[in-house]
Amino acid sequence: MKSPLLEGPWVELESVDSTQSYVARCLRGESGLPVPGMVLAREQTAGRGRFDRAWWSPPGSSLSMSLVFGGYPDAPRPWLLGMAVAVAAARVVHCRLKWPNDLIVNGRKIGGILTEMMRDAQGRAIPVVGVGINLTQTEFPPDLASTATSLLMEYGVAQRAGDLARRIVDALSDLPEPDDWPSLAPVWNQFDETKGRRYRLSSGESGIAIGIGPQGELLCEVEGVPRIVYAADDATTNVAV
Repeated sequence: MKSPLLEGPWVELESVDSTQSYVARCLRGESGLPVPGMVLAREQTAGRGRFDRAWWSPPGSSLSMSLVFGGYPDAPRPWLLGMAVAVAAARVVHCRLKWPNDLIVNGRKIGGILTEMMRDAQGRAIPVVGVGINLTQTEFPPDLASTATSLLMEYGVAQRAGDLARRIVDALSDLPEPDDWPSLAPVWNQFDETKGRRYRLSSGESGIAIGIGPQGELLCEVEGVPRIVYAADDATTNVAV
């Protein structure tokens, strides 16, 4: 991928509502700060994932960062950037991937990716990819206990968030440009755990994943009939946390 991947400074914060929200304020010029290339926070007080779900992460227990892809304004397929970041993370933390954004170890979710298009002060659409990875948790709330895990629980190693963030960014430089799915598919497929999973569609129907299509969309089969899911918000699985 492009070098430099991320324009602007790397910012490390002790506490923030969410790194995604912080970036949005910077892009709009509300904070008076320069637009960052990467934001890393020790604590998020209002971290969020897909569907604005709360992301549970006690202070210092997780990698919480946002990557600002200023070199990719008005990207036609921003979700492919998010999937590229997921591949980079999978290479670094040795996990599997589940469409569209889940990082999985031994069937449990260790992290997730959130891709959003944000507007800067000039009106350009800038892709911003949020990354959350559980590092040192050993316990989770009851509603997450059966589906969530952490690097410490799985590998017995407590990794530093800053070191892990830099390794993921470095891993991005080894990936092909995510211009289309055929470019990204060979590396994604090394880690893919999507096929065969059951997804619930926004229509209320339930389908089995049969693969990923040429634009990075989910291909499902519902009662023997093929379906295409283009938006991540249109399908969920029963292992999402």
